Amino acid sequence: MEPEGRKAPARRAQNLKGSWSVGKNNLGLSWEEAETSFLRSRKLGIFGAAKAVRPRTIQEYKWDLGQFFNFMRARQVEHYNQLTDNLVLQYLEHLQSNGWAVATVRKYLISLKAFFRWVDRDPDCRAARMHGYQHIMPKIGREVRRSFIPSQQQMEAFAQGFDQTVVWGLRDYTALCFMLDTGARIGEVCNLEWDDFKTNVNLVNLDGKTGERLVPYSAETTGQLLRNWMRARIQFAHPECKKLFITRFGGACTPDTFRQAFTDNLKRTGLDKILGDNTISCHTVRHYFCTLYLANGGTLHNLQKITGHRNLNTLMIYVHMAQQMTSVAEEASRVSPLKSLLEGKQLRKRNVLRLGH
Repeated sequence: MEPEGRKAPARRAQNLKGSWSVGKNNLGLSWEEAETSFLRSRKLGIFGAAKAVRPRTIQEYKWDLGQFFNFMRARQVEHYNQLTDNLVLQYLEHLQSNGWAVATVRKYLISLKAFFRWVDRDPDCRAARMHGYQHIMPKIGREVRRSFIPSQQQMEAFAQGFDQTVVWGLRDYTALCFMLDTGARIGEVCNLEWDDFKTNVNLVNLDGKTGERLVPYSAETTGQLLRNWMRARIQFAHPECKKLFITRFGGACTPDTFRQAFTDNLKRTGLDKILGDNTISCHTVRHYFCTLYLANGGTLHNLQKITGHRNLNTLMIYVHMAQQMTSVAEEASRVSPLKSLLEGKQLRKRNVLRLGH
């Protein structure tokens, strides 16, 4: 007889209410069970988690791992122990060939690696004879800072690509304008509810990975667009959905909703061919906001308050880019050899005319 409080791991796994059973056809957890247990470990900060994470991070894990789970479901793989090295490699190849931005792929890989680390460290996963696949995961390097900022003409062309006469085009255009006006992250946009807006003072409460913050927005432009969208939203929103931006099915949008909308719009406007290896992604819009905010005379201190950056060093990249757009561009225009050459030609032409008199 086993001492009290020292049940064998397999027995403990069997006794977990609503969990899985360990039998002769041991398939391990279903994806739904795996997601629930993994997210619980992140909330508590155990089994491979460095600390308990915020609810916003939990949502990010759900979105990221949803890509992996759906990929496996499409191949009739419904339980963890049906995984093989080859299936995981197929998913890694899928990430590299699906047209996602490098930063997006990196984010998905970080979440998947955390998931596999949890599998290796959770005692119930070990009892179900589950093992992680960290041994075939690629090395995830340091984040590469984006340096591309589209021109004003390119951003205008991109914005006009959304058809505002169609409800979903209006949604995407409104979300884009909101990001251009507030510098919000796409996750913060998806998390918005109408109660977050303080319309009497034109402030919105953004809740993101660095906490909550109040950010000003333009009542004349963004405010009017949001009111127009709310009138269209009523026809499609699910009664229980409180989120501001919704899908065609009435539920809350995820970052992937807008990532796909932006990708489609790049093709629609032809900017995908013009920009080449560069792109206009949801995070590019945030970079655009930060750079133009400084280039137009905004202060670094206030930009930090608006964007929610904890570290000023992170914002320094925008300082350099803003300087290139202002002082460097101004100087280059002033001392341009081509400009001097053309002005010299005009001067000689005027002198010849005077001599002719």
